[in-house]
Amino acid sequence: MENIIRIIPSIREVLVKNNISYQILVVDDNSPDGTAGKVENMKKEDDQIYLLKRPGKLGLGSAYIDGFTLALSNLSFDIIVQMDADFSHQPIDIVKLVNAIQNNVDVAVASRYIESGKSNKWPWHRKLISRVANFLSHIMLGINVKDITSGFRAINRKAVQELLKYKINSRGYFYQVESLAIYQDIGLSIMEVPYVFEARLSGKAKLSIWEIFRFAVFLVKLSLSGVNPKTSKIK
Repeated sequence: MENIIRIIPSIREVLVKNNISYQILVVDDNSPDGTAGKVENMKKEDDQIYLLKRPGKLGLGSAYIDGFTLALSNLSFDIIVQMDADFSHQPIDIVKLVNAIQNNVDVAVASRYIESGKSNKWPWHRKLISRVANFLSHIMLGINVKDITSGFRAINRKAVQELLKYKINSRGYFYQVESLAIYQDIGLSIMEVPYVFEARLSGKAKLSIWEIFRFAVFLVKLSLSGVNPKTSKIK
């Protein structure tokens, strides 16, 4: 809750200053800290703020998919920026991602692992896990992106529409890898832009041993099966 009441005004300030029109969609998995209530109050003052309330913790990947589905049905947009609300993704970097899409890129990934990108105040074991996950994903799936696990991205409307035509098997953090595999399979253009990952301002990181195990299992499965369109595609 502490993060959400600070990051929404910060995002809005950056976008208004850079003449970027906006709609802000918050996906809340029934957070016990009252996040939904705070967003509801903000909506009363800004009709460009939207809230998707879900009944419980259904997974990061499904949160993105549900958010994208709602956006396609109810919002008017050319570009979607997906980001965390804990200030590990800085609002000012949204501008670089949006600029990349406006320069005819389909998917822009904020990257810690290209020149000028880095992670600040991240424990060594988290850095090691991230590096290993990216290395294995690159080797096993052939994804030509250095920061495959980055969750800070901008994608155009076409990419969202095409993504939702595919079966998304991961509901957790592996979604970041699976979605990039789909974008690459479709033949969309992908570009990385540098950013500095910051330690979250409040709250605890959610990565667990179970998530790491699930990531490894999904990586093996995806490397064997590849990505698969739904039998009945969304138009």
